[in-house]
Amino acid sequence: MIRGSCLCGAVAIEIAGTPRSLSYCHCSRCRKAEGVFAAVLIGAVDDLRIVRGEDHIRRLEPQEPWTHRRAFCGTCGSALGELYAGATYVVAASLLDDDPGMRPTAHLNVASKPDWYEIADDLKKFEGNYIPA
Repeated sequence: MIRGSCLCGAVAIEIAGTPRSLSYCHCSRCRKAEGVFAAVLIGAVDDLRIVRGEDHIRRLEPQEPWTHRRAFCGTCGSALGELYAGATYVVAASLLDDDPGMRPTAHLNVASKPDWYEIADDLKKFEGNYIPA
């Protein structure tokens, strides 16, 4: 079980099973929500459970061409990711209280990274989005 919570503790999650990936997303939405990039944990939506704070979760609907709904804690503003993205969850790794048992494997949306930021590792790079199967 992987546990996570927001900064104020109002929202808490649990993830059962093994996530599919831990990646860095450089899309402009993730940059604005979390910094230069967002570390995101991706897995099967059935493995995600909101333990507490559903009433604190706020969502920002996407504008085209975006498809993911940004979720955040309405009390402290902590980024939660996209908790329910169809058959997958995309959870902001900053939410995690426990070690997910994996390390980042890829950079997503590198075509959107800021010019002033250089990726200095040898992880896989995807120009656009990528949701592992």
